[in-house]
Amino acid sequence: MNQQASTATNLANQKKAALLFISGRPETERIRYTQEGSYSGSGYWSAYATVTIAGKEYGEHLGLQVVGGERLPPPDPHATHSPVPITYSDGSSEILG
Repeated sequence: MNQQASTATNLANQKKAALLFISGRPETERIRYTQEGSYSGSGYWSAYATVTIAGKEYGEHLGLQVVGGERLPPPDPHATHSPVPITYSDGSSEILG
């Protein structure tokens, strides 16, 4: 796979992972990817991102199958989905949600 194809795949995966994360954490305020992403030894893709919830930043590995990182606050059962700014590893951005 050439670098351009790899970057395009990683950016598409970042968007999918952000959408998955937001769907379970509607209180998310912002996601900023700080790493392009890669596959782990077990074959799961993830990328490191800074996630903002309730004004606090958390370092998270967002993936298509798994999520891990710093302990997040309990989900807000009253949160509603709202648009979330996403900054991708290449510096581009968009609003999701």
